Amino acid sequence: MTDTIILCKEGTINSYLSALVVATNRSKAGEDIAVVFMQEGLAALIDKKFRYDPGLESYAEDIKKNAEAMGVPSDPFELIKMASDAGVRLYACYAWMKLLGGKPPRFDIPEGLEKLELQDLLAELGKVKKVITL
Repeated sequence: MTDTIILCKEGTINSYLSALVVATNRSKAGEDIAVVFMQEGLAALIDKKFRYDPGLESYAEDIKKNAEAMGVPSDPFELIKMASDAGVRLYACYAWMKLLGGKPPRFDIPEGLEKLELQDLLAELGKVKKVITL
């Protein structure tokens, strides 16, 4: 059974950093963890257009440099690979895929993610120990 699900609904680099670094470290500590991308967090991956929250834009270069110094990528797809390599299960909410792109969606599931149907997400949310939104 999944211990924790992180819902990543913001399409910002800082949200990807937070969600995927937390997930990676919790997975390395033995926790069964999954990240579900939805809303803007999914749309940005589909469009491959990323930004920082407005309050962090002036820190963008520092964040990138300091993350690199810590051995953490700041590119969202590299973060996804890092988390996947650590055993984190990574999902695209298929209901949001349909909302963004029609039925069936007019685009592919972003690289590194698996499709998660709404009924499966709802079942997991009913059983999981913790849900975190980052």
